[in-house]
Amino acid sequence: MKIFDTHAHYDDEKFDAFDRDELLKTLFDTNVAAITGAAVNLKTSATQIGFAKKYPRFYAAVGIHPENIYDEGELDETIDRLREYLDCPETVAIGEIGLDYYWEQNPPREVQKQWFRAQMQLACETGYPVIIHDREAHGDVFDIISEYKGKVTGVLHSCSASAEMASQLVRYGWYISFSGVITYKNATRLAETVAAVPSDRLLFETDCPYLAPVPMRGKINRSDYVEYTLRRAAEIRNEDPEMLARRTTENAMKLFGIEKLGEKPCRR
Repeated sequence: MKIFDTHAHYDDEKFDAFDRDELLKTLFDTNVAAITGAAVNLKTSATQIGFAKKYPRFYAAVGIHPENIYDEGELDETIDRLREYLDCPETVAIGEIGLDYYWEQNPPREVQKQWFRAQMQLACETGYPVIIHDREAHGDVFDIISEYKGKVTGVLHSCSASAEMASQLVRYGWYISFSGVITYKNATRLAETVAAVPSDRLLFETDCPYLAPVPMRGKINRSDYVEYTLRRAAEIRNEDPEMLARRTTENAMKLFGIEKLGEKPCRR
């Protein structure tokens, strides 16, 4: 079984205790088909591209997370820098971007929306898919995605949305990605969303080093743990795990424009 981990953060300081080089080399020898590294600011955008240059089945996403807006300078200058990163052949998406209303200390909601829209517009202009972060902001995230209906597509990462919202995004041509959260005991409502997403729009991720699935909960998450999430989804959907792994890997390759794993994506 080989699974595409569509969202990881190997730049995170939690991995400082590991030999990252050895870890990533080892992961690709296990059940990991490929990894997309998601950025949260300009610095980590460059880091993800660096990983992708070093490991053939590692792909980069570049973008500004809503919590990290104040890491950067002026919005226009930041967008120009992201545009440069999109010219790197290892880059497959813009992300993670979106809205996060969970923490009071996050930038004001209107500022978050401004940066979200600017990066969606960049996706509209360049043809790249986006990776969306949505925490306690379902309504506003959906409204902004709807503004770009038919112009921008992408994936709602670590989905916590209702089955209704996920189904509407699927109708817009979007993908829905699930993390280890679906293995938790309190994820009953989320199981309904897992069951509602068509197999051709389904993706899996770790969001590592966070959100480790049961039975690894409490540990530093890593890409080979994505199998536990996939197997839980297969149980919910009454599907064969091997077939689900193949199908969702194909979905990820289609989303990110990858014809063959280990090769550079098709330029848009």
